[in-house]
Amino acid sequence: MKKVIVRTILSAIIISIIVWGASYIFSFSYSEWSFFIGLGLSVGIFFFNSSGGTLSKVTTHHASQSVWKIQKDNELTATVGAVLYGSVLFTIISLLAMIIIYF
Repeated sequence: MKKVIVRTILSAIIISIIVWGASYIFSFSYSEWSFFIGLGLSVGIFFFNSSGGTLSKVTTHHASQSVWKIQKDNELTATVGAVLYGSVLFTIISLLAMIIIYF
């Protein structure tokens, strides 16, 4: 449990450094875009670590049509780890910072 917490905090720090570096290079406001970047990153990481979602169902359907055997997989499962938790932590912190800055 301790390792997951440390890795989560470390991944959130690494994500924030990468977003800050990108904001410096591409000259956009870190405080305005960090929430949206974190949200997109969280959704993207969840989407690519999940099985049983829309993309998996389409792929399974096309594969089962080629062999005339239909398979059904109705359960959505995701492999969550410290990087996803860190991305969600970064998103929550950036949302709170954005609320404090603008209100």
